[in-house]
Amino acid sequence: VIMGAKSRVARWGSSLAVRIPKPVAEQWGVQEGSPIEIVHRGDHVVLQRKTYDLGSMLDQVNEANLPSEWDTGPAKGGEEW
Repeated sequence: VIMGAKSRVARWGSSLAVRIPKPVAEQWGVQEGSPIEIVHRGDHVVLQRKTYDLGSMLDQVNEANLPSEWDTGPAKGGEEW
């Protein structure tokens, strides 16, 4: 476990950014473009990998956000309708 890695806050457009040192990113299993969550807990900010749970995502589908059907054109192969 890598502990005590140092970084600095830098400006990135109108936001602020913190660089994750390469050894920490490799150990953590993240790379450029990896989804993460930033959680504020009192005096601490915790970065955690974003994980997706299909069951939780499906639980959020309701009549108000259910997408309508769309026409994708005629069948191209052996689809059965």
